[in-house]
Formats: sequence, C-alpha cells, structure tokens
Amino acid sequence: MTALGILLLLAALYVLQVVLYDRLWGKGLEVKTSFQEEYATEDDTAALTEVVVNDKFLPLPVVEIDFHMGKGLRFTDEANTAVSDYTYRRDVFALGPRQKITRTLEFRCARRGYYRIDQAGLDVRSLLLTKKYVGSTPQATDFYVLPRLVSTQRIQIPFSQIMGNLTSRKKVYDDPFAFAGLRGYVRGDPMKYINWKATAKTGQLLVNLHESTLSQKVAVVLDLEGLGVQQADLLNEEAVRIACTLCVRLLEAGIKVSAYSNGLDVHSGQPMALPEVSGPGSVLALRKAFACAQAANGLEPIEGFFPSGEGQRDENSLLCVLVTRDQRESLARAFAQRAGQREWLQIIPYRDEYEEMPQAPCAACIGKCRERSWQG
Repeated sequence: MTALGILLLLAALYVLQVVLYDRLWGKGLEVKTSFQEEYATEDDTAALTEVVVNDKFLPLPVVEIDFHMGKGLRFTDEANTAVSDYTYRRDVFALGPRQKITRTLEFRCARRGYYRIDQAGLDVRSLLLTKKYVGSTPQATDFYVLPRLVSTQRIQIPFSQIMGNLTSRKKVYDDPFAFAGLRGYVRGDPMKYINWKATAKTGQLLVNLHESTLSQKVAVVLDLEGLGVQQADLLNEEAVRIACTLCVRLLEAGIKVSAYSNGLDVHSGQPMALPEVSGPGSVLALRKAFACAQAANGLEPIEGFFPSGEGQRDENSLLCVLVTRDQRESLARAFAQRAGQREWLQIIPYRDEYEEMPQAPCAACIGKCRERSWQG
C-alpha cells in the first residue's frame, strides 16, 4: 500500500470515529452519584458512591464527572476538590466497552444541614482525544447532617429545672393505677415510682410512667437571627445543638414536645414549626427538622413563633423554653408577654473570650425569677 493510500485510510478512520462518537458518545452512558446513608451527625465520616456505566461497544478513553454540594461536607481526599461557595468535585474515568466503574468517596460532616446533588456534568473525549463532548445528567440524592447532641452536663441545670417543674405539677394529676411504661430515673422523681424489679434486671434506676389527667408539654423556641459574624454563627449553632438535645431528652423522658424557630426551613422556605410530637420514635424526625433550620439576618422576632398563651386552655400545661444567644432584656419581656400565664425558661449559650467554642448554657429563668430579672 502506498503512502497516499495509508493517509487516505487514516483519514477515513478518523472521519469514521468522529461520526461514531458524534452519534453514540452519550448512548448507554450512565452516571449516578448517591449518598450511602440518609443521614449522619456533625463531625461524623460518611461516604458518597459514584457509579459510571458505558453500556456500548464504543470505548470512552476519558470521562470527566463533576458535581457540587454544600461546603459543609468536606471530602477526605482533596486531590480533585475545590471549596468556595460550594464543595466542587471532578473525577476522571477511562471506560472500555460495556464497563462499569464504582468509586467510594469519603467525606466529613463539618456542618449540620441538608445537602443535595441535583446534577452531574459530563466531559467526554473521543478515541483520539481530538474532540470533546459536554453534557449533564440529572441526579437525585440527598443527605442530612444532624445537630451534634451536647453532653448531659451541658444542659443538666435547665433540664433539671424543667423536669422538676413538670414533676411538681404532675404529682397532683398522676393516676397511680394507670401504668404507661418505664423510663430512666431523673433527679426529683418520687421514690415510690421506682420500679425495683426492672432496676435490678437492668442495673440502672427505672421509674414507672403513669397516665396523667394533665398532659405535660414543652414548647422549645429557637432563635436563629444573625449570620455572617463568626461569634454569632458559633453561638447560633450551639443554640441549635442545645435546643435539639433538650427536645431529645424530653421525648425520652415521656414529655410531649413542640419546636418552633424563626430560622427558615430549607424545604419550605418558611419558619421552622414542628407540631406536637411524643415518644422516642419522633427523635429522628425532630433532629432532621433542626438540621434544616437556617440562620439568617433580618428574621422575624422570635417571640411570635409559638402559640400565644392568652386565652388558651392549656396555659398551665405548657412550659415554654426560649434558646437564644440574644441577652436583651426587651426580648425576655416580649417572650414572657407571649407566654401569658405559662411558665417559661430562657437558655443562653455564651462564649468565653479565651475559648474557641461556646460554653455551657446559662441564664435559666423560671416562674418568679423572670420578674426578678426584669427588676434587676
């Protein structure tokens, strides 16, 4: 074969591969990104799976996949990652005919929130790397980073105040003949309610739960106003953890809980509102709700985000808890007015100027203490 014939053959092969790739590069090419778990907790490590399939006989020597997600998720391997307003990821694959490649990418849950991947970009090269094809494929995978629960010691004082207040009222209304289950002993529980047989079997103090003619309820109200200043962001996040932990412990203690916030829910764009829930089975849904609450500037005043106590029949059965970094006395006054005749408690996370992280909550005001705080 002459040199001219060889050149013509090569030209024909080149044109043929261009035509084939123009028509078939995207056929049988599938890309799927998916989180391996539905949720994790702050600071946990989780994983994302990338699956690329080339279901045809045409090889794909270079396939670049790119996607982005919230920067609160940080990949352990940062080689193909860039972080700015989002976390951007780009991975390269070489696919032979009818080949499937699966990769697992580990990441750290650096910040609570709701994360979603809606689309993956495609950058495919022809066999001789002379032509590039660009496209995209829709994705549908989401992930929750739940607030980290604070240690028991951090909220022991306000939790004890709440339980002591509820216990003192419930003593009057408990029906001792209506058994409703068991729960862990809490300081202030009457000794007569301890189930000694169950305690002996489990090795920890357990008390009997009794049906009550007065339903014990707690409304937790979370203030998330303020964003962009480091200290405000730190304290807001700690306020979320405290409010979430308090709700979890109340649910585990058999108390009915409702949660409200002026922080906007990422799904609805409306202020977070979780109607009354009860029982340990509601813990996951509650933690997801807190994960989706966003702090922002210019939010509505927090004191309006729970049912007013004026003229309500359940005035005496609902205890109101405000969790906020705002220490203004005017806020306490407005919250007390909204609570009406209900008793209320305020929890304020604070930050020691020599510490990087927020410290234990302070400012617990209940009943008559609020009047004293106004005057003081």
